[in-house]
Amino acid sequence: MNQRPALIWDFDGTLAYQEGKWSGAMLAAMDELVPGHSLTLKDVRPLMSSGFPWDEPEKLHPELTDPQAWWTFLEAYLMRVALALGFNEDQACRIARQVHHVQADSRSYHLFPDTQATLDRLKSEGYRMIILSNHVPELPQIVRDLGLTDAFEAVLGSAQTAVEKPHPRAFALALETLGNPAAAVMIGDNPIADGQGALQAGLQPLLVHSSDKSALFWHCGQLCEIPALLASHSFSTER
Repeated sequence: MNQRPALIWDFDGTLAYQEGKWSGAMLAAMDELVPGHSLTLKDVRPLMSSGFPWDEPEKLHPELTDPQAWWTFLEAYLMRVALALGFNEDQACRIARQVHHVQADSRSYHLFPDTQATLDRLKSEGYRMIILSNHVPELPQIVRDLGLTDAFEAVLGSAQTAVEKPHPRAFALALETLGNPAAAVMIGDNPIADGQGALQAGLQPLLVHSSDKSALFWHCGQLCEIPALLASHSFSTER
């Protein structure tokens, strides 16, 4: 028997985007607080390629489920990056706090042009949907401020669950939240966190806004293509 699958959505890069992401926020903070420096994104990005909780997804992080603890951890990391870039301790501290402010602010995030219409259509067609994202503690509020709350039954952020994709436990939590549906699709933009992680958890990955062309995943260039793609496939009642 065919049925509609539950849809598990990534957030950043999938439903919404942020100009420059973390490296861009770091550079913007440096520009604002220490004008006249000569650093560029090429200097910042290599130092921010590791150090976030999701860079060690094999580890659970129960000690970081309190928002203050999460940001204390992140600000310490951001300070180390700023110090490595040559700023003094006072400057590094202020830069880290500014990045915290920007990343927690819903105004830093923008919906893709077809996000709302796609979600509205899928919900009207009876799809059950939740968000599963490696993100900041403020993710539920960001989703609310962007007007997306009504589309989703739950927002599961790694800062609350203590586990990051592609860890199998992250997907297990999502399925448990949905009542362990017979069929589920993971929609995201990251071929490792959303693609390989979903495959290992027994879910069907669907990548959007991604240059990855692996035959193991379904692909859509834009969100508005997703309803037709889902309708073209049959889903078993046994996952």
